[in-house]
Amino acid sequence: MPATPLTLDQMRRVVERRGGDIPGVPLFWHKFYNAGTAEKYGDDLRDVSQTVVDDCISLNYVAPGNFQAPEGAPPEYRWAIEDDPGDLAARGITSRLVVSSVELIDSFIAAMPDPADSAYFANARCLAEANPNRYCVGWDFFCLFERAWFLFGMENILCEMLLEPERMKRLLRAFTDYHKTVISGYAAAGAHGYFTSDDLGTQETLIFSRQAFRDLYMPFLAELAEHCHSLGMHFWLHTCGAVTDLLDDFVEMGVDVLHPIQPVAMDQQAVADQYRDKLTFLAGIDVQYLLPGGTRDDVEAGTKALIDTFDHEAGGCILAASNGIMPETPLENIGAWLTTAEIYGRQKRMTYAR
Repeated sequence: MPATPLTLDQMRRVVERRGGDIPGVPLFWHKFYNAGTAEKYGDDLRDVSQTVVDDCISLNYVAPGNFQAPEGAPPEYRWAIEDDPGDLAARGITSRLVVSSVELIDSFIAAMPDPADSAYFANARCLAEANPNRYCVGWDFFCLFERAWFLFGMENILCEMLLEPERMKRLLRAFTDYHKTVISGYAAAGAHGYFTSDDLGTQETLIFSRQAFRDLYMPFLAELAEHCHSLGMHFWLHTCGAVTDLLDDFVEMGVDVLHPIQPVAMDQQAVADQYRDKLTFLAGIDVQYLLPGGTRDDVEAGTKALIDTFDHEAGGCILAASNGIMPETPLENIGAWLTTAEIYGRQKRMTYAR
């Protein structure tokens, strides 16, 4: 049987780095499996996963479709303003144009889907009400940069940032208003944290300059964080890659929880040492090299090192996979990661109690 999950108050203590009654290092998004991994291991993976605690409750809302609205939603509840070209599956993910041209940005803004209907949050509300003493996280991935390039294409959006910054800001304004509506919907449903994503780094550097981030994206992300805080929610941000140069900006704009502090791309120990009093880390185990390529002993040692790096007496550490756990990962290593994270995390917290 899995351990008893942390309570709402205990999770708040972790996220707000207030110390006190935190009996274990919490786990969330630690069972993030690539679809191929779930297919490969089937019931065996399910059985391993069910033995390990989940310390947060995941909430989801009904998001717009790309070319077709979800079942039960009005037909205009979609991102596309054109017919489906039918060839997106054959294109690379960065060039699947849901909207065919950046010249259509203003037309797109005029037809933006509206997520204000409380029915879109009905399942989230039911799940939160069923777990009144648990910390609930509302998911809303693909925020500003990610949403823009996913709809208009990576190359097109990078060019738009340089050539038409004012039009780009109009697009980001529209996305920000959309996400503020989602945040309000989650707050009404009973969420305690809002989790969004904007991948801003490659394996070695930022995708674009820090100055471009500060000019175009930071004011809008700060507005989202402030909206969360005004409703009593924490702002969680996922951003892959080498984003060390943006950490001061994340602190300034009000990020509460940051994921994943990507292994290899970032110096996890240096980040923890410098920012442990300013950020809470949804710290990611290495899914690129350690989990697929290490031995069981390597995984156990790496998991303990991750906890020792990020957890401290005040809290500030939640454990996760750094990204989707891939099919080449041995099932034994997945089990070692999950069980070590849970058991050693509780052992580590006991040392503070002494």
